[in-house]
This record gives sequence, C-alpha cells and structure tokens, in this order.
Amino acid sequence: MKVLKAISVLTLLVISVLIIEINSNENSLKVGDISFVSMNSSDNDGFSISTSVNLLPRTKIHFTDSEWNGNYFGFDESDILWETGNDTINANSVIKFTNINSLPLVSIGNMYGTMRISKKKDAIFAYIGNERMPVKILAACANDKLGFGTLINTNLTNGTTAIVFK
Repeated sequence: MKVLKAISVLTLLVISVLIIEINSNENSLKVGDISFVSMNSSDNDGFSISTSVNLLPRTKIHFTDSEWNGNYFGFDESDILWETGNDTINANSVIKFTNINSLPLVSIGNMYGTMRISKKKDAIFAYIGNERMPVKILAACANDKLGFGTLINTNLTNGTTAIVFK
C-alpha cells in the first residue's frame, strides 16, 4: 500500500511539473517573438509567421480574426489553435498555415479550427492564453488598418509588431 501511494504521489508530481513547464513555455513568450510575414485572403486563405526565438515543444498559440476593442476580442469571427509539436522550433523558422478556410494545414506542428479571411478590413491576432481570453498578444497583421479594430491595450506597434499587408 505504501509503495502504491508513493508511486501515485510521484506520478502527480511529474504531471504537475510538466504542466508548469508547458505553461511557462507559453508565458515566457513576449510581443514580437513571432511576426507575420504573409497573409492571403484568396480562395486558399492562409498566413505565415516567422519566429525570432526558439519555440519550445508543445507551445500553444491562438490566432483569431476577430477585432480587438481595447479589452477583448469580438465573438463574430473564427479561431485557430496551433500546437508547435514535440520538437523545439528554432529561431528564424517560417511556419506556413494554408487552406485555413477549408482543409487547414500547417508546415510544423498541429492546427485546430478554421478561419476565413475577408478580402477587406480583416486582421489576424496571435496570442497566448485561452480561446478569446488573451494573456498576451504577440503579433498581428491585417489587410487594412481598420481590420484590427484598435491596437489599444495590445502592446503592439503599428508597422512593426502589427503590420498591414496591401
């Protein structure tokens, strides 16, 4: 009985450490650690990001095309969750998200959800936290500056960490 109890305690300890490690991977990210390098709103919607730091295994990053109102995202658009996979993604890597409106594919890791990017006045925000509840917004891109809604309370800078593709 004591051995079983010790194994149970040890198992809980290992699981707790793993959860803390995974959460700290995401929480250590900061504005600009990823950046958008492309945005495509044609028939095969998609975007690409570049990393400026190593992304640790099992990091989760959310993407939404909902507008930001200064405090939260709207509920009228779509969301994607990206999990980086089991390996570290090296700094300066480019990750491509394609066909995100129908049969989503990502070049590294796993992607859950779909997103349809409008041809006008749309934006994509990348953030860590929970769905629709960002802890930290990392980057954004848009096909028109009105697509963001606003950048107030995002810590993003128009032209560097929040870019507009024309």
